[in-house]
Amino acid sequence: MKVYLPLLVFASASLSFAAAPEVSNITAVQRSGTKLVDIYYDVTDAENDSLTVAVQLSSNAGSSWNIPARTLTGDVNFNVTPGSSNHIVWNAGADWNRNYTTQGKVRILADDAATTPPIASMAFVPAGFSNPGKEIYTSAFFMDKTEVSKAEWDVVYSWAITNGYVFDNAGVATASNHPVVNINWHDAVKWCNARSEKEGLTPCYYTESGKTTVYRTGLSALDNNWVDWDADGYRLPTRAEWLKAYWGGNAGSNFFPWPSSGGSSSDHINGSFGNYVSSGDPWDTNSYNQLTTTPVGYYDGNQTPSGVDMVNGYGIYDTFGNVTEWCWDREFTNWYSLDESQDDNSKGPNSGLGRSRAVYGVNFSNSSSYLTAAKPMINGGYPYSYLDDTEAIVFIGFRTVRSR
Repeated sequence: MKVYLPLLVFASASLSFAAAPEVSNITAVQRSGTKLVDIYYDVTDAENDSLTVAVQLSSNAGSSWNIPARTLTGDVNFNVTPGSSNHIVWNAGADWNRNYTTQGKVRILADDAATTPPIASMAFVPAGFSNPGKEIYTSAFFMDKTEVSKAEWDVVYSWAITNGYVFDNAGVATASNHPVVNINWHDAVKWCNARSEKEGLTPCYYTESGKTTVYRTGLSALDNNWVDWDADGYRLPTRAEWLKAYWGGNAGSNFFPWPSSGGSSSDHINGSFGNYVSSGDPWDTNSYNQLTTTPVGYYDGNQTPSGVDMVNGYGIYDTFGNVTEWCWDREFTNWYSLDESQDDNSKGPNSGLGRSRAVYGVNFSNSSSYLTAAKPMINGGYPYSYLDDTEAIVFIGFRTVRSR
């Protein structure tokens, strides 16, 4: 039997560069008889640092970087050595099957920023696109390996309330090593600032665009421009950052952040890989009306019955399952139909009500399991909903990120 595979035609790429390091001599050519594209480039760096390299692809001569660039191998992602004729292979059949362009361009982004996390409890997330369907490019950042536990919360909370901070909620948890929950969005944001100040770092959140008054009290509807995005302090992840971290580099056609392509999502749900209602973990109450958390990072290979370490490709736990997590972005009707929603390092709309939380409830037609308090990405969907930012719920917690 013959199988016909329609081929993608991709034009040679144009020059792209950054101040330091510098990228040049980019070419991209489809490998004959395949759906693979060979990308070559030169890159230099004055200090000869190891580099983080990302790829952007365009089908319309670069007016927008609108082609998924997830299935990449070779001199890409982090620890790339500067040199000539660096080689990346893009699997267009996996990312952009049955599509065609003669106006395509490739953009190479190289960054020599440090990839070593500032503290051991954080993981490095390389620059790249955040999720299938809504291709938002995010710069590299660091993220907590686990959700913030009640024990971590209490240490910072105790310091904060004696140093000018006022919270609406003190937080609760199943146990000290479980994620803190029942905090609102403002509590989480102020806790980030308090953690920064406690550790001698620059806070990210302020009460006005001049960034002179640190946000410590009240229910201020913070503006994107009131955030010091380049500060070394802690903050909530944007939606795009959370999605980038979620996959751990394993996006492709998978339903979940473990190999899970083909069939339907219900074929790949696994209670020994993450905590959700009826997943069978020792704390499971089989009720979405009750707190059903597991300890942070519980699925590390020491749990039963799977014995599989479910840390993702970036070294992060519980992106699937356990608690819903607060993110930065505001709610705004039809935001994702606007071109600006896909700007690089999107912070979300600068007006609207509510704040986003990373969650995607899925009701399988062939299963009684309802994935409440879980965070699966179902192919092509977006694991987000919005909630009043003053509301505290028993299955919503958070984790923090740092830009440097």
